[in-house]
Amino acid sequence: MDTIHDLGGRQGFGPVLHQFDDDDVMFPEEWKARLWAIAMMSMSKLSQEETGWTLDWYRHVLERLPPDLYLRFDYFEKWILAMMVTAIDEGIADLQEFVDGHAGSAQMQLQHMPPQTESAATFDAFKPGDRVVAKRDSGSMHTRLPSYVRGRRGIVESVTGPQPLPDRSATGRISIEQTYAVRFDMKELWPEAALSRDVLLIDMWGSYLDPV
Repeated sequence: MDTIHDLGGRQGFGPVLHQFDDDDVMFPEEWKARLWAIAMMSMSKLSQEETGWTLDWYRHVLERLPPDLYLRFDYFEKWILAMMVTAIDEGIADLQEFVDGHAGSAQMQLQHMPPQTESAATFDAFKPGDRVVAKRDSGSMHTRLPSYVRGRRGIVESVTGPQPLPDRSATGRISIEQTYAVRFDMKELWPEAALSRDVLLIDMWGSYLDPV
């Protein structure tokens, strides 16, 4: 599924404005420091051992923001919305508590079961030197397969180790798959780079790839 966060290679969004921050100040605004602390606390509380929550689910919440809000909101403003959705989804708070600005007296009741770990069918499908092609459609709500490599051919550079598949962990299920560093010629990805000898290395899960 293509969402607004996947901007690689897309045009028409205007110049990227540089924000001049004081490098000696970690959080230029006090509310961002408080938000960071709340986020770290909530991520620890909603660990995979306790609920079906995963970091990939959190990312998927951000991807579901309306495109105009996603592009307009500050980075930390997106975090606020994601934490509100997470809190409501997990039964920690309800919408009215956020509207009122006061937490209820009820204790935290987690609503999800711990995620189930599944084995992957593509665990050792490729080796260095294999020619592969990235799939055109991931067929999932959340994916880490960039749109600009879909349908493009590359070569497996190295095996980078097993990792949870984001497409599944965004739904609360842990599927461990082998990952690979895949080398793509820039001219394969961008027509205007026809004379370039540059390459791009992308870490990819086995189920994102088909053999050539």
